[in-house]
Amino acid sequence: MTLLHEFLKEADEGYIVIDRSKKVSYANRFVMYLEILRESWQEKPYYEVIKNLGIISLISATFGEKKSLNEEISIGDREFSARTFYTDEGVILRLSDVTSIKNYEKSKKEFVANVSHELKTPIAALKVILETLYEEDLPKHIKDMLGRALARVEEMNQLVNDLLIIAKLESGEEVLNIEKVNLKWLVDSIYEKFREASENEQVDLINEVSEDAILHSDPEKLSILLKNLVDNAIKYNKKGGKVGIRFYRKDKWNIIEVWDTGIGIPKQDLPFVFDRFYRVDKSRSKDIPGTGLGLSIVKHIALSHGGRVEVESQERKGSTFRVFLPGIEDIK
Repeated sequence: MTLLHEFLKEADEGYIVIDRSKKVSYANRFVMYLEILRESWQEKPYYEVIKNLGIISLISATFGEKKSLNEEISIGDREFSARTFYTDEGVILRLSDVTSIKNYEKSKKEFVANVSHELKTPIAALKVILETLYEEDLPKHIKDMLGRALARVEEMNQLVNDLLIIAKLESGEEVLNIEKVNLKWLVDSIYEKFREASENEQVDLINEVSEDAILHSDPEKLSILLKNLVDNAIKYNKKGGKVGIRFYRKDKWNIIEVWDTGIGIPKQDLPFVFDRFYRVDKSRSKDIPGTGLGLSIVKHIALSHGGRVEVESQERKGSTFRVFLPGIEDIK
């Protein structure tokens, strides 16, 4: 037994080594405990002795692509992060038990969803009361206070709505209602909702989408996605700035780009902008209203369609958010 094998023997992760001839040359005790290998596995092809089809597919893909890969694998009632490492000598598979992490994430999401749902009723009641009082003939200073209170309640209401949207998307239970969507018309309707805000900020809205840009997507979800991107593009822009939306197809992807001439995003913040509650440079955004959930919602809506989202940005020059959505034949 090599020094490496001796080290891996008692590890609290599973390790399987497959040599260049695609035979299993080593498996540690953790793997044997999981019972994913047949009893007589030594020096036999991995696809004959490994019982889990997900692991077999991952190893096969690693040999085929000649690069390390990562995937989540279910074994019984437990969840594992399966990571392969490709070398000239073969492939090493590492299995890390992430069941407790997954259970924690699930309970946290359920807690957020339940709390958000329970908050909707009292917030709605409070809003009605404040609106009723605001309509009364009251002194100006009291009306001003009621106005500020209403604004805060609306922010709370938006936060709760955003949390509920994310909770539904993350649960995987949200059903997409796929329809034909004329993107140019949708962008026009969204711009109309932001007309006043853009005029107040002196930002021009540009629709570069052609009349024949037809997508197959959930129109309500796509509208929410674009509203969040346009809202950010206006809020983080400059006086006399521009916001534009363009569309094109590349390979199997329908690509929507939302660009702006705003303040941009620092390079170090780019990997985190789609995380929940992440706000770039709190000092510069503290006076700009928002829940910090908009871009996370954008990401999850794209993922729910089988797509993805990415961003390019330069400080003081602007940002481009690129949404990749599959064609109808690729939508699951």
